[in-house]
Amino acid sequence: MSKFNPLGTFTHPQDSAPRPTQGVLWIGSLDNTKLTVKAQYNPKELQVDKNIPWKKKEQANKVNTSGLHLEFTGAEGRTMSVELLFDQYELGDAGDVGPLVKDLNDMASVWQGSSADEDKRRPHLCVATWGKTLETFTCVIESLSTKYTMFSSKGVPLRATCTLKLKEADAVDKAADTAAGTTRTP
Repeated sequence: MSKFNPLGTFTHPQDSAPRPTQGVLWIGSLDNTKLTVKAQYNPKELQVDKNIPWKKKEQANKVNTSGLHLEFTGAEGRTMSVELLFDQYELGDAGDVGPLVKDLNDMASVWQGSSADEDKRRPHLCVATWGKTLETFTCVIESLSTKYTMFSSKGVPLRATCTLKLKEADAVDKAADTAAGTTRTP
C-alpha cells in the first residue's frame, strides 16, 4: 500500500524515496492517511465548478430604479466532478475491483461512528491531487455512484466506473444536533 502525502507525492512501499504523482489522479483521506485511491486510468475529463452567491438586494426592488442591485452573500467552495474507471479484466478472478471501490466508499462514509469524539463521527476530510492541474484540492466526497460493468464467470467484479462529486472544504465538523430543542456542537 502506498502512503499518501497531500503535497503531491507518494511513497511506494518498496522504496523510501517520494515519487511525484504528476499525471496521476489521487484521492486520499486526511483523517486516515492509509486510505487512498490512485486512478488506474486518468479520467478523460475533470469538471471544476465555482458558484458565486449573489442575491437581489431587497431595497433595490422597492425603489423604482433602472437596473438590478445585487449583493454578495458569502464565499462558497468549488465542486469537482470526475469519473474513474477501474479495470482488472486481464487478471481474471484475481482482478476484483471491489477493494478499490470499497476505499472510495470508506472515504464517503462516517469515519469513526462509535467514537466518543463527535468530530470523528462524520465522513472523511479528503484531498485530491492530479499533477499541475490540481495540485491540492482539500474536499469531502459529496456523492459517489458506482456502476459495475463486467464480471468474471464466478461473479467477481472486474470493471467498475465510479462517478465522484467532491466539495471543497478547508475544515469539517459534524452538524449540531438540534432535535428536541438541544444543541450539541463539536
